Amino acid sequence: MDMVSRIRPIVLCTKTVIHGTLDDSEIWTYQHVIAHVTEVNGAQVQNNLFGKQFNMTWVARVQGNQKANAVAFPEQETSDDDLKKYKIIQVRKHATRTDIYFSNDLKVDSNELEQ
Repeated sequence: MDMVSRIRPIVLCTKTVIHGTLDDSEIWTYQHVIAHVTEVNGAQVQNNLFGKQFNMTWVARVQGNQKANAVAFPEQETSDDDLKKYKIIQVRKHATRTDIYFSNDLKVDSNELEQ
């Protein structure tokens, strides 16, 4: 199992849907936090955790009780709205931290081909 972990900043992206008279709109809010981020590679590990495989997945361990709809990695000179948002697969809450599992959303089939 190949796992690379490090302490790094991430952005928790939370979506609020505003119901309008004609249509709904989304407003994103962003919280910059420091997390212990681990890459989760390996088909068996991903199958055990999520029941399927992805091209790339991570787990971010963040202090406190956190909520988010997506996770982003901050980039210099890129606004929060323009960051690539990664889909959250699973959230596990613990006494003092929240584990957020997220992926680049490319599922991999049994032949390891991206779908």
